[in-house]
Amino acid sequence: LRFLLQILIFAIIMSENKTYTEAMRRLEEIVRVIEHESPDVDELTKLAEEAIALIGFCREKLTVADKQIEELMAKLS
Repeated sequence: LRFLLQILIFAIIMSENKTYTEAMRRLEEIVRVIEHESPDVDELTKLAEEAIALIGFCREKLTVADKQIEELMAKLS
């Protein structure tokens, strides 16, 4: 069930056409909330699940960017 929730959150993030920068800003906000607002266990769980989905989103963005840069560099050779 938790895995499905993470997939759902990831799908929502992808459908919002977030940029890498927007996702990183949200991750920074999540960290701030966790560090300074001491959320209860239910909110902490939701924040952690969202953070995991955002990390997956950012990882995918970086992977795609890396491949694109490699292809561009190959064209220079």
